[in-house]
Amino acid sequence: MRVIKENNQEFHSFTLSLKQLERSSSQNGTVFVEKNDDNFSDLNGKESSLSRILNFTKRINSHTNLQDIISDFKNEVKTLTFFSEPEIFLINEKTSNCFPLNTNCKENISSFVRRNLSAGVIDWIAETGSYKIIPYGNYNSLSFGLNCLIVPIFNSGKFRGVLSTITSFTELDKNSFELQLLTTLLNITFSKIQYELTKNELNSVYSELQSVQSKLENDYKLAALGELAYRSIEEISSPIQVILSYADLLKREYPEIDEEMTDLIKKKVYDIKSILERLVKFITTDDKAKKVVPCSVNEVIVEFRKLIEPALNAENCECVLDLEENMPSILSNKNYLNQIFINGFSLINPLTEPGGGVIIQSRYSKQRIVVKMLFTKSVDLNKINEQDVGLNILKSLMDKHEGEFLIDSDEATGSTLVFSFPLIRKVRE
Repeated sequence: MRVIKENNQEFHSFTLSLKQLERSSSQNGTVFVEKNDDNFSDLNGKESSLSRILNFTKRINSHTNLQDIISDFKNEVKTLTFFSEPEIFLINEKTSNCFPLNTNCKENISSFVRRNLSAGVIDWIAETGSYKIIPYGNYNSLSFGLNCLIVPIFNSGKFRGVLSTITSFTELDKNSFELQLLTTLLNITFSKIQYELTKNELNSVYSELQSVQSKLENDYKLAALGELAYRSIEEISSPIQVILSYADLLKREYPEIDEEMTDLIKKKVYDIKSILERLVKFITTDDKAKKVVPCSVNEVIVEFRKLIEPALNAENCECVLDLEENMPSILSNKNYLNQIFINGFSLINPLTEPGGGVIIQSRYSKQRIVVKMLFTKSVDLNKINEQDVGLNILKSLMDKHEGEFLIDSDEATGSTLVFSFPLIRKVRE
């Protein structure tokens, strides 16, 4: 028995293939001229290939979203009826891996292309520079008998990706109408895709440039503030030495003066010198000090408390530490952490009234180290927001750690300053 397959291909009517004539009367008689029909596009009454490509180009160029471009391309290819499930895959030059541009790409198609990439088939197709049709299904699958057309995509002479589409063809002439139209649609689409990807990359680079410029500006401010503090310390050191000398002179020349008074003067001066020495150590930055190493946040907090203790005592303010033990270290630098805590403390403490207390807590939670400064006195947040320099410095320092900080104040609970440091960082500086 012989089975004759049904041919579903459409043929245009013979009458439509004839030139359409219409009667035209004049003084010389009646003649027939070719009819001019604006709606006539091709012999079978359908849209011509050229008009189809022009309309498709207009639609593609009107899109700015990558997924809209891919969706329009897929819909246009499906109208060819010879191909289904078209997907565009880009090759990652760094990892030599491929990924579909369509976020809704079916997993079986994505796995098929990746499997052929790992097997070297895709590289072989790229080397030949021409399309290939490879079996898509197997004997145990529902897709048995289907094939996959793989078309390599090149841009500026470099292999950029492939187009994969399911087809029933086992062979396809490179000069066939179907392949030429598919290739034309692919070239139009990929040019638009490349344009959008380049534009997004430029926008990302420009945004990163702005971020770096802002960071440099903040670093310059930090350097200027450090230099100002260093010069101030030098100017303070000289009067302190004079006070010490006069205290010794009073003790020696005027024995009738209470010795405890002169000893108290000298003790307070030495306390000031100790604070200045710690400040000098804090603002001194060299290449070794800038290295990022594992740091114990608790150790830095203890040193920070010693630094602010004289100021707290002068305001009759108590400082209590509530530190969690056995916390992991974070990648940082002790100078940076000291700067963070001092700048945060300087934002709130000058705005509080004398008295009260400060609680400094440290906790480890969800791969982050959280440090809280709890002030018993509330402050006006509007006044804090007016301190542009202090906030910018604090933000810059937290950005170095890829961390976050939060300031809150309430009359009932007081003021809170929260620092959150991630254990895992991308930037090492």
